[in-house]
Amino acid sequence: MNIKDAIAAFKAEGTDVYGYAGPIEKPGYELICDLLEGNSGKRREKALLYLCTGGGNPNAGYRIARAFIHHYGAENFRVAIPAECKSAGTLISIGASALVFFDKGELGPLDVQFQKQDEIFQQSSGLDIVRGMTYLQSDALDTFNKYLMEINGGSGLSTKVASEIASKLVMGIYEPMYAQIDPIRLGEMNAALQIAHEYGTRLNEKSKNLKLGALSKLINSYPTHGFVIDRAEARSLFQNVVAPSEHEQSLAHAVLFWWNKGQRTTPHAVDLVEFIEELFPSKDQPNEAPDGTSTEQASEPAAAEGGAAAGEPAEGIGPEQSADPGEQRNP
Repeated sequence: MNIKDAIAAFKAEGTDVYGYAGPIEKPGYELICDLLEGNSGKRREKALLYLCTGGGNPNAGYRIARAFIHHYGAENFRVAIPAECKSAGTLISIGASALVFFDKGELGPLDVQFQKQDEIFQQSSGLDIVRGMTYLQSDALDTFNKYLMEINGGSGLSTKVASEIASKLVMGIYEPMYAQIDPIRLGEMNAALQIAHEYGTRLNEKSKNLKLGALSKLINSYPTHGFVIDRAEARSLFQNVVAPSEHEQSLAHAVLFWWNKGQRTTPHAVDLVEFIEELFPSKDQPNEAPDGTSTEQASEPAAAEGGAAAGEPAEGIGPEQSADPGEQRNP
């Protein structure tokens, strides 16, 4: 489908189309707020957000989803996933009434990432220490039962004496391991995971798009932060997951250009229909959907604009940070 027909199709169905590529951070939330407020006098009934992200700040992700729900209503808000949409991107998706899932799209678990101690660039999942505690508890119990049965059955000692011996043996093995666990850091990680649960619950109350038990599965059940949730897997978690239509395929190229070009450290947000119409006036609009060349010409100014708007210091991903600026604009 040519791009002119794709834009006409979105207008005919009453849909505003937005693109977001880059980390989910407070500057990105501010860009989205500016776009939504700029469309206040000409806003259509529905919104479709093309979202490409490796994740980021859960507070900012929650605020972005709430901003779209505030302006359009959860029933009129959809998220298109043409490529990676991880962590905080998955949180935003929970606020949508439907997911437009491309063949190469993927979501990820909701486990929060922490900076590794004594490491500059490495991060660990908030579930790591929790999984470690669960494993140690299970393994210690199995070891105790094994020692108890062997001592009681092989030595003729009473169960009471055998259990005391088994307890001391187990304590000698596992006490040094438990001593390495920082209870304060364990509490921080539990709090961070609780934030994901609370944000997800609030968003799903609006969208009602998660299946029963799906939120808990997104937070606790996947083994790694990078686990791929493709379209088939997403259908086991979300009520409404669809493949893209022809005109939805056509407008994905601009967002994918920013993402695939490697500009993944700075948020970029744009009204795709308005952007393309300004770049290609009606008489000059290309007959085909943007390819690598035409998209590059179209995307460089927007990338520069997004970079300037997002030039503030990047937010971290800790649960203590918030996206409160802009609160008065999007309750």
